[in-house]
This record gives sequence, structure tokens and C-alpha cells, in this order.
Amino acid sequence: MGKEEDVRVTLRQLRYFRALVEHGSFSRAAESVFVSQPALSLQIQELEGILGGPLVERDRRGIILTQLGRDVHQQALRVLDETLLLETLGKRFAETSLRVSVGMVSTLAPYLLPGVLERLQSASPRIELDLREASGQTLVSDLLAGRLDAAVVSLPLGVLELPERELFEDRFLLAGRPERLAAVTHAFEGAPRPPDLSRADLGPLLTLDEGHCLGEQIRGVCATWRLQEVRRGAGSLATLSRLVASGAGLTLLPETAIITERKNSPELGLFRFAAPEPSRRIGLVHRVASHGQHWIDVLGDAVAEAGQALVNDTRAMIQSGTTAKAA
Repeated sequence: MGKEEDVRVTLRQLRYFRALVEHGSFSRAAESVFVSQPALSLQIQELEGILGGPLVERDRRGIILTQLGRDVHQQALRVLDETLLLETLGKRFAETSLRVSVGMVSTLAPYLLPGVLERLQSASPRIELDLREASGQTLVSDLLAGRLDAAVVSLPLGVLELPERELFEDRFLLAGRPERLAAVTHAFEGAPRPPDLSRADLGPLLTLDEGHCLGEQIRGVCATWRLQEVRRGAGSLATLSRLVASGAGLTLLPETAIITERKNSPELGLFRFAAPEPSRRIGLVHRVASHGQHWIDVLGDAVAEAGQALVNDTRAMIQSGTTAKAA
């Protein structure tokens, strides 16, 4: 026995049937919807076949609705009215603002968001962001649960349900009191590579408390290059910067945070590594349902431009010698 064909009522059939009832004849109905009379008649016949009975009877004056036809007509009007409402809502939404929920890791948001918002306002003023600042792990959970539309995080995530777009590279610098960094500059000729630091007496490196992806990245860098013990000591980069600026130890700071934290702690010294410099890759991830939507590209471009501008300013500032007291 063959599989039954799944045949459903279409909006076109309902529109043709509404026109037929309104105009009282097949010829006038066909003219009103800009199709031939045979085309309209065929759609009405198919609708009758789906519903299991005749909707109209013909006579010399035009058509007469059957009882089924009267019931179907009332229901068709309701369906078409609701469809028109949906279309109107969609047009109104497209012509006004577009509100999306976007998260950003807390080790990036304070430094990057101003530039992102400025560029979004210029490129697409109708995009409005509901912003969430949290750890990378929390943002991923919110994305998968549908509480966020997109998030700016460190890559790679490797989550199949979340497409990724890499936006820019954020390199790490060694930060601390200049006199502590001086030991590094004196121990090597020129800038050391990260592996060289395993031979320097740096003391333990400080990093963020558990739950911050940046803290895990710093621990990963230290493990890769056999650096000394890492101690968790702060809940934010601002606190971490002040700790090391006061002489509590050394840490790795991302370029995106340098300008702000250097202004807040003028005594903070900085040291750039030789290649290969440790870094984190910043990217945009979003739910599959958002794929192909225009706002994803606009947001990604804004984050990429703001991020690259920020790290370029940091690199230029450090190269000029205005901030890296220990370099």
C-alpha cells in the first residue's frame, strides 16, 4: 500500500475562494486576482478535493455557496486576516528597530563595547542591542538555551550548534611593577620568547578567579611554556591590574585592556614578547537560526573594526615607549 500524499490547504486557494465569493462568478474572480479563469477553477477544485465536498454550485446568475462553502468562507476570512496581521507586523519590524540579545566576555566588554556601539550606530542605527556581560561558559549556555542571539567570545569553542567567525587577534603582554619586569629585560638580550621565561625568576603569575576563560588561557600559556605556578587572585582585569601594579606579582594582560588599565594604574609596567607571542582569538558565535541574517554581518564587522583599532592603538602606544616603562 503506497504512502498517502500529504496535501494541505494553501493560502492561494483561500484567497481565490474569497475572491470567488466576493465577485460571485469565476470570470470576475479570476480578473481580480490576475489569473486566468481555468487557473482559478483548478485551485477551487483542488480545495474542494482536500476538504471533501463542493464549496459552490453554479447557476445562470453565478454561484451559490453550499453549507460547507459558507463554513469554509468564514474560516478562510479569519485565516487571511491573521496572515495579513503577521505580514504587517513583519513590515513594521523591518522598518523600525531590530532588537537582538548579544553577550560579550567580561574580560573584553569594558574595553571593546564603546567602539562597537559607536560603529553600530553609524552603520545601522536601527539595530538595538540587549547586552549581557558574563564568562564565556555562561554565554555559551545562554546561546544554547535561546537566551542570547550571539556572543563575542574567545575561540575556538568547537560547539557544532554555534557557527563561529574569527574577528581579530588579542595578544598578551607581561605586566607588573617596572622593577620586577627589569629582571626579565636584564636576563635576556632583547625581548624573550615565552619559553625563555621558564629560566627567569619571575615568581608566580597572578590570574583571574576560576570561571573566567581568560584565566584558563593564561594557565594554558604557563603550562605550555613551563612558567612558574599560577595563582588565582582577582575577579576582573581591573583588579588584577591594580594588584600587579602594586607589586603583588606579574600577570599576562590582553592588548585590548592595556590602554584603559594603564590610565587607571600609571605605575603599571608592560613587556612585549618576541614571536611567537601568546594571544587569544576573539570571534563572534551565534545560533544557527540567526545564520544569514544581515545583522550578524553588521555586528561582526563592527566588533572586528573596533577590536582591530583598539589593538593597533595599543601596539602603537607601546612601540612609542609611552606606556611600557619596563620595556
